[in-house]
Amino acid sequence: MRRTVGRRDYRRTARIGLCLLLVLFLLVAGIVSVDGRLRPLIQNYGYMSARRSAMMAVHTGVERVLSDESASYGDFITVLRNDEGRVMSAETDVAAVNRLKAAVSNAVMQELSSREKQVTRIPLGSLIGGSFFTGRGPFLPVTIHTSGAVITTLSGEFTDAGINQTKHSLYLDMTVMMTAALPLERMGVELTTRFLVCETVFVGEVPETVLQVDFGDSIDKFFGATD
Repeated sequence: MRRTVGRRDYRRTARIGLCLLLVLFLLVAGIVSVDGRLRPLIQNYGYMSARRSAMMAVHTGVERVLSDESASYGDFITVLRNDEGRVMSAETDVAAVNRLKAAVSNAVMQELSSREKQVTRIPLGSLIGGSFFTGRGPFLPVTIHTSGAVITTLSGEFTDAGINQTKHSLYLDMTVMMTAALPLERMGVELTTRFLVCETVFVGEVPETVLQVDFGDSIDKFFGATD
């Protein structure tokens, strides 16, 4: 009688153990499956959120500086003409160029610093897939921590503006390099954009010396890239 009870207890314990192993296996398989679907979503939404934040920081910082500075072509380029009004040469005010680049870089970095921590909401319906569930809630809030650096350069571009006319445009070229820290993930985000600062139109022949106007070195050489 004791042997029969012992066997029954052993079988019951074995069945419970198998059930627990099965539940554990299903739990692990579910976690792996969810992770396989959730991780790409976190990466995609995190990347887009960080890139959107960088774009807003650049636009806000640059527009604020350009609005305050009211920069004109003559602030950066001095055009020398002869007695007949013909363009002879052009000289760059490197100090003015570097001041503008420094002001813009600082403004953008301030905007980036104010956006170091952000929260994006990921629709869990996208885990299921299909057009009906994609983008639907409930939403999973994910915190993103970002840090970055900005490089600012001023460049010029000559284009044909009509008969015997040449347009010279000055641009701010902004490159933002960021690191976005997501849950169990880190990724790099790079954004490059260009802003028109000012422009002018030369009438008549433009000498080769004007076409090779030098705007000096990039901001990272003078001031260092800011993290």
